[in-house]
Amino acid sequence: MILRRLTRHVKDQNWFAVGLDFVIVVIGVFIGLQVSNWNATRADKATGAAYLARIAADIRSDDARLADIMETWREDAAQTETIVHYLEGDPVGDLTDWDIFQIIYYGAGWTPFSPNRVTYDELISTGKFSLVADPELRREIGDYYAALDDFAGFYSFQTPMRETVRSKYSPDVQTYMWEACFPEAHYRGAESGWRDCAPPEDAEMVAATLDALKRSDEVLDAARYAASVRVILLRAAPIDRTRAQDLAAKIEGYFE
Repeated sequence: MILRRLTRHVKDQNWFAVGLDFVIVVIGVFIGLQVSNWNATRADKATGAAYLARIAADIRSDDARLADIMETWREDAAQTETIVHYLEGDPVGDLTDWDIFQIIYYGAGWTPFSPNRVTYDELISTGKFSLVADPELRREIGDYYAALDDFAGFYSFQTPMRETVRSKYSPDVQTYMWEACFPEAHYRGAESGWRDCAPPEDAEMVAATLDALKRSDEVLDAARYAASVRVILLRAAPIDRTRAQDLAAKIEGYFE
C-alpha cells in the first residue's frame, strides 16, 4: 500500500506527500528493528539467566560432593597414618595382623574429586559466556574454575601406594580378597561393594605379605608421600567449599 501511494505521489509530483511517505517508511523500519533488538536482548537475558542458574547448581553440587568425599579422605588419612606407624615399627594399638593387612590393601586406593563444570565448559566452547551480562560475575566464575584447575593435580591424586603395595600381595591373596571381601563389586563398583570378611585359613599368606611390606622402603616412602598429600587436601577442601558456597549464593542473589 505504501509503495502504491508513493508511486502515485511521484506521478502527481506531490513532493510533500512523497517525503511524508518516506518518513513513515523509515520510522516503521526503525521501530521494527528496535522491537527485533529488544526481543533479541530479552531472549539473551533469559538465556543468560538460565545458564547462571545451571552454573549455581553445578557449584552447589561441587560443595556437596566435597562434603561427602572429605569424610572418605579423613578415613584415608587416618589409615595412612596407621600404615606409616606400622611400617616404621611403631605400636598400632590393638589392631591384628589381619586388620593391618586389610588397611594397607584398602589404603592403597584413592577417591578423586573433579568439579561439575558441564555448564561452564558449554558456555566457553560455544562462545556464549558473554550471555552472563555482569562482567564481574563472569570474572568470579572463571576464577573459581581456574582455582580448581590449578589444584586438580591434588584432587585427582593417584597415590603411588596402589601399584607399590599391591605388587606385594600374591595373586592367591588378591583372589581371596576379591572373592571374600568384594563379592559384589566390579571394577566400576562403589566402595559399598566391600564387606567385612574373615582372614584366610592360611595365616602364612598374611604373615608373608606383611613381612614383604615391612621390608620395602618403597612402600614406606609411598605411604609417607600419600599421607603428606592427604594433609594438604584436607586443609584445602574446606577453603574450596567456602568459595563454592559464597559464589553460588552470589549467583542466586543476582536474580533477587
